[in-house]
Amino acid sequence: MFPVVGILTGKLKSEDARTLNVVRNTFFSGLMKACSLLCSLIVVPITINYLNTENYGIWMAMTSIIYWFAFFDIGLGNGMRNYLAEAVSKGDYDKARTYFSTAMVILSVIAILIGCVAVPAVYLLDLNRALNAHGIDSHYLSDVLAIAVVFSLVQFVVKNIGMVYIAMQRYAVNDFIIFLGNVLSLLAVFVLTKTTQPSLAYVVIAFTGIPVLMFLLAIIPLLRRYPQLKPSIQHIDTVTARRIVSKGLGFFVIQITSCLVIFGSANVLISHYCGPEQVTVYNVSYKLFNVLVIGYTILISPLWNAYTDAATKGDYEWIRRTFRKSLMMWCASVILGLVVLALSGWFFRIWIGDSVTIPFIVSIYVLFYVCSFNLANCSACLLNGTNTIFVQIITSAVLAFSYLFVIFVWGKQMKMTGIICLMGICYVIMGIVYSYQSYLIIERKATGIWSR
Repeated sequence: MFPVVGILTGKLKSEDARTLNVVRNTFFSGLMKACSLLCSLIVVPITINYLNTENYGIWMAMTSIIYWFAFFDIGLGNGMRNYLAEAVSKGDYDKARTYFSTAMVILSVIAILIGCVAVPAVYLLDLNRALNAHGIDSHYLSDVLAIAVVFSLVQFVVKNIGMVYIAMQRYAVNDFIIFLGNVLSLLAVFVLTKTTQPSLAYVVIAFTGIPVLMFLLAIIPLLRRYPQLKPSIQHIDTVTARRIVSKGLGFFVIQITSCLVIFGSANVLISHYCGPEQVTVYNVSYKLFNVLVIGYTILISPLWNAYTDAATKGDYEWIRRTFRKSLMMWCASVILGLVVLALSGWFFRIWIGDSVTIPFIVSIYVLFYVCSFNLANCSACLLNGTNTIFVQIITSAVLAFSYLFVIFVWGKQMKMTGIICLMGICYVIMGIVYSYQSYLIIERKATGIWSR
């Protein structure tokens, strides 16, 4: 069983500080993510009834587009995270401040440059054709997307305040920030349903503007407790910038290919080839099965920097035990997924009633995709923590290219279920390759590209 069971039964040794820290973060992070999940489930029927099925599908397609902008930080958040965690663990807060200051300045410059290109581009694109949405004014659609883009670019800068908490082994704090954003967004949409006519623009502001505000407020307690981390111009360093960018670019390629292209483009591709209504069908089903992703992510997210700490100290026995337990938990998540699948029809009737019909075959493919994603994520966490990401870069790039090639050639014939199945196949292959590399690293047999 996972270490959290050990603490509940009194078997966790107090001197195992690394495991104890993982358990604490897992528990509180799980609590926050469970509350966030509840909010996300509640907000779906409220938003659908407020906007209608087609406009909700358009909003879901837009979330895929703005999801892309989150990755234009070229991986600097993760690059800063690893180096900042190392500096904090050594008690070198001056160096940590340099990493934080340098990363935030670079990210701000990138956000401004992208905004100068992206916002005008929004008004030049034929969004009605791209999203297959012909029941909404094109100028209004451009205005709404422009608002979403601006808030998203601001968020990819300020969300790195949460990354600082993560680097300091306080994952639950970052999840608490996200939870507050979800709660306030839910309350905002609920108020909109009672006080305004249906407006896609209001929904976009609620879901993209409020999270920005939460991250901005989160820096106040951070700097009160750790004033030595306060960003400053004097702590911007070109050598540090090169280190962060170099490491960040590797994560960026992985994010662009495995997350942006394969996962992040699903709503847009389904909308383009199958229509906005099918986006709603996919997203409602994914909202249910995403509980497996959230639950599994809760368990393994704190392990990233714990693996870093263990590898730095040469404690590969701890890595072996923990990785084995994470695989066992993946097997348990698959079994739980089958239970959720069996109850999915009943749950959909209770949750959304007759507003959207979810075919059982769609739920099967979504479950397959979710389980595949979790398998890849299990090993990727270990590889990220040990800074061996070269194989991830190559594998995800090849699979992303193959995924797009198949979609563009056979997209119209594949339908929605085919697109979902193809996503699952990509992550199964990643999971197999990453698991093999993880085995080599744990056994100290990794050489060549497997050790990079």
